[in-house]
Amino acid sequence: MGWAGGSLRGRLVLAFVAVAVLAAVLIGVITLSLIRLLPERGLEQQLADQAQAVSDTVAGPRPARQLCALARVLRRGETEVYLLDADATPRRLPACQAPNRRGPLAPAPDADLSAALAQGQVTTGTADGLAWAVVPSDRPVRRSGGAVAPGAGPVLRSGGGVLLVHEVRRLGLSLLPVVAWRLLLATALAVAVAALAAWLLAGRLTAPLGRLVTAARRVGDGDLSTRVRVDGDGEVAEVATAFNDMAAGLERAQTEQRAFLASVGHELKTPLTTVQGYTEALLDGTVDDPADQRRSLLRVHAETIRLARLVQDLLDLARLGRGQFAVSAVDADAGAVLSEAAAAAAERAARRQVTVTTRLDAQLHAHVDPGRLRQVLDNLLDNAARSSPSGRQVLVAARPLPGGGVEAAVVDQGPGIAAEDLPHAFDRGYLWSRYRGTREVGSGLGLAIVKALCDAMGVAIQAESGPGGGTAFRLTLPPSRSGPPNGRQRVGPTAPSELPTRPLR
Repeated sequence: MGWAGGSLRGRLVLAFVAVAVLAAVLIGVITLSLIRLLPERGLEQQLADQAQAVSDTVAGPRPARQLCALARVLRRGETEVYLLDADATPRRLPACQAPNRRGPLAPAPDADLSAALAQGQVTTGTADGLAWAVVPSDRPVRRSGGAVAPGAGPVLRSGGGVLLVHEVRRLGLSLLPVVAWRLLLATALAVAVAALAAWLLAGRLTAPLGRLVTAARRVGDGDLSTRVRVDGDGEVAEVATAFNDMAAGLERAQTEQRAFLASVGHELKTPLTTVQGYTEALLDGTVDDPADQRRSLLRVHAETIRLARLVQDLLDLARLGRGQFAVSAVDADAGAVLSEAAAAAAERAARRQVTVTTRLDAQLHAHVDPGRLRQVLDNLLDNAARSSPSGRQVLVAARPLPGGGVEAAVVDQGPGIAAEDLPHAFDRGYLWSRYRGTREVGSGLGLAIVKALCDAMGVAIQAESGPGGGTAFRLTLPPSRSGPPNGRQRVGPTAPSELPTRPLR
């Protein structure tokens, strides 16, 4: 973030320096103009006083010697002395001139000097770069005419006066060497201060931008947890906040993508495992009875249909960019879905030496999506079989409710869930992070998927855990819209002993 490549810091410094130089030039021009104009205000009064002094000298008893001395003093101050005749004709004092100087220091002004004499008082003015003052005088100095011999005094005719002239332009030229170097020094100091201020300000502005560049490169390298410190002025802090929001969004999107991929694997694993088990049994000859082989093939066919539906759901999720599954609820035989899910789970659980038993009433009709209900049950049964120790059982129970609908439960004999964890049982990854170091757990996505599917179907689900261990997941399925096939809603047994209301001990 230095000077290379026309950086922001370099451009700011150059801009500040350019502004300082321009300001110094403008100030210099204005100052030099004032050097010329401002002294004119006091110069006219000064000339008037000096002209009065010359007039008094001319009217004195011995004017010649005093007048020459006074004229030499005035000339050293760049002021020329003229004597005016009665007709206002200006005459220099040749006897008082320096031998090596021929011309006047300042010419007589092109003004109406007669009018100035006629006023009978001191008159001043400025014109054509000249400042002048006229003082009338009525007393003669020596004789009335003729040439002035060397060493003799000048002649002033009665009714004349004294004229002093100063060239104003010489004021500025005389002061210019004094003022110029001060202006140059002030300009150098202004440029130095501007450059330092620009450098510090640019550093304040570019430091957060430098951190943003570093953070952006880290994000580009895949470290989406990168954040920048929000500081600096309003706009810079706003950019840092926007960057942090962007990084958080990318990190969240990546987490959701990973969770989505894990969900894909979790959903595809169950039917693939079932298909693998049946095909291995058919290949190694374990199932040799034609009727059993047909049942195995039917089961494989059913699982491939489930796989096709799951793949279609995943494609829909990828296309729509949302984590919702389509649900098509119909009046269905929930008992058949429960039986089929329990049978498939029993074969998988047998590898863990866990048995799956059912306790199902007849006429279990509900308004659900059979495929989605099967997906829910597969997740719950796999979790129950994984949580139950070898030699224990998993119970699938269901009964019709008096007001319609079905109550179903999947109960295991595992270690259970702590009471404080039950409200979070369906949060994605909660139980996985809570119990992964103490027991065998899944991916942490199964129960979150179960809850989403139940909400989509209008199925209420809750988790219960007993003090002695075991976990029960209870589902309340909505009643069918048309009622059972015989036209009556069968009221099943309501005694708690017929459907486990607590986990198994």
